[in-house]
Amino acid sequence: MLQARRGLRAWPARTGEGAPQDRAGGAPCGPAGPVRHIAGFQPAGFNEYEMPVFRAVVETGGAAGIVLSQLMMEDYPALTAQLLQLVLRGWGDGETTIWSEKLPDRPLSSGGQALALRLGADGFMGGGRTVEAISDACQRGEVTEAMITAAARRMLMMRLQLLAISAGPAHVDRKGHQDLVRRAARESIVLLRNDGLLPLLVGPGMRLAVIGPHGEGLADELSRRVTAQYVSGSDRVTVSGVDGEFELTEWRHGRFTLTSETRTIEAFADPDGTVTADGEPLEWQRVSHGIADAVALAREADVVVLAIGSNPALDDGNRDTLELPPQQHQLVRAVRAANPNVVLVVRSAYPYALRWEDTYLPAILWSAHPADEATADILFGDHAPSGRLPQTWHRTDDDLPPTLDYDLIQGSGTYMYQETEPLYPFGHGLTYTSFTYEDMDLSSRVINSHESVTVTVRVRNNGFRDCHEVVQLYTRQLNSQVRQPRKVLRDFRKVLIPARGSRDVTFRLRAADLCFWDVTRDKWVVETALHEVFVGSSSAKAAASAVLDVHGKTLPPRILAGTARTAHSYDESMGLALVDISSEAGLVVTAAKGGAWLGLLGYDPSGCRSWSLTASNAGDDPVPVELRCGAPDGRLLGTVLVPPTTDRRRYAVATGSLMPVDEISDLFVVFPEQGPWITRIGFA
Repeated sequence: MLQARRGLRAWPARTGEGAPQDRAGGAPCGPAGPVRHIAGFQPAGFNEYEMPVFRAVVETGGAAGIVLSQLMMEDYPALTAQLLQLVLRGWGDGETTIWSEKLPDRPLSSGGQALALRLGADGFMGGGRTVEAISDACQRGEVTEAMITAAARRMLMMRLQLLAISAGPAHVDRKGHQDLVRRAARESIVLLRNDGLLPLLVGPGMRLAVIGPHGEGLADELSRRVTAQYVSGSDRVTVSGVDGEFELTEWRHGRFTLTSETRTIEAFADPDGTVTADGEPLEWQRVSHGIADAVALAREADVVVLAIGSNPALDDGNRDTLELPPQQHQLVRAVRAANPNVVLVVRSAYPYALRWEDTYLPAILWSAHPADEATADILFGDHAPSGRLPQTWHRTDDDLPPTLDYDLIQGSGTYMYQETEPLYPFGHGLTYTSFTYEDMDLSSRVINSHESVTVTVRVRNNGFRDCHEVVQLYTRQLNSQVRQPRKVLRDFRKVLIPARGSRDVTFRLRAADLCFWDVTRDKWVVETALHEVFVGSSSAKAAASAVLDVHGKTLPPRILAGTARTAHSYDESMGLALVDISSEAGLVVTAAKGGAWLGLLGYDPSGCRSWSLTASNAGDDPVPVELRCGAPDGRLLGTVLVPPTTDRRRYAVATGSLMPVDEISDLFVVFPEQGPWITRIGFA
């Protein structure tokens, strides 16, 4: 499941290029780490969006291993085995280590390590009686010596590879490393908004107020150049039954830290106002008002640098909202009322909905990591910002798909399918100049499926300082038999353009880059179609465009009569889950909730008089499944009653009649009730 901290997955095509290249023969960048959690089971999205991210990192040598959760191993063993053997082991040299991660809130089941080893895992995370458990399983015959040997060999090879690139303690924290880290931090900072306040004009007697929970280190760095004073803006409180004063900071809605010089307490506030820490009720008494202190300091300053955001130590679950925590938002509004010259510095692993801030603050910077020195470089104008957003920043929670809807296409996920206007689009980022795009040209306007085209555009710097521009190349397929993304980033170039000068930027676009996953045949295809090719500074700004005619394949007609298809080969879905893999039945899907559906789009059902489901039903009563036309709540064409099969993995064929439809239509298999498990759908 996609979390925002992995926002680079918004562009799967080249994510792996940012990974360390140690095993691929490039310059060592440090030990490669494991890639965490693979999920996502919408067929097109799984192949086009989810898998390329992980595959690219593995095949370029940027990952030493892949981590699958304990839940995946124990709840879906057949699915895990298929994923490991047919997918992950087919990447690279097939020797990537697979790790089983123990969930902190889930006890390890009896034989959990043995099960993971049988499925193909090599190592185990989270502790436990691993040696004893594997030894017992081996004695019982559940695990063979060959399994242990294969896992040990892969683990040993990984350790040897990591040891080979270890530079040793004498090379830690060298000047060259420090400079590289500072440069990387500088180039990752994104200027979201600037109404002329940045870069700061430093003069004699200039006074900066640095405010916010992330401001202390930044104040120290800024004070090297100007007079800078710091307050956190957080209340100071006393806690019942605990000595001393604590600084109270809200990092997420209803989630606080109380910090003193000697300890930190994590507290939770329920909607009814009850506050707990370690499961026990907690009461505090305010000693000083942090926002009042912040306002007083802001009034005396020429410029305020307000540093807010998330606490990495508390980023251990999904957020309930994109909004800033109430305490931080109140701080922002109060400081802005006291001084209009506010630079908001947001440090977080994920986006926020900053509607108010974007309207009323003159400058906003974002960084995913603590970077005080690099932030100072940007604020003072020593370096111009050149970072770009690796994800979309929405205006409101309403712009997000439902929390449990992981269908990228149906849920209008990411910039590729999103229809609402974002606050800050994918690829967005400003700098201390502006650019103009001129004279875009394609080397050819028509190509075949095995050919490529060269895209050239001239980019002009309109300002008076040298700055980097990130030129982004997107495409959009204009005609297709299946739903296509609104746009897809294909490439980018980061180029330094001199003041008042220009540079020609060139891309190579292959027809093969324009392929998509054909769910009807489970294969990649380049379709004969027109494609709009455009360049710009973000996914929302097409500065220049042209049309490319690609001669590829014509998709075969989607005829239903006399066919049977796997249940997972659908175009769109809502509320479905892929739950199992059976050697006899294949992939198995089910309705995670009543009202779930799967869509078969653009099919010709003429001649069909009946339909069938290969399904299991572990309940006591028959379960209805409907086929509807045009929409999930459209005209009812027929119903199949899936009878009880007594065993969840015992499948039977259930048949129902169909009303005739003699034109190409969008058909929807609808599950009024949760379940059953479906493997095949047939039409006759």
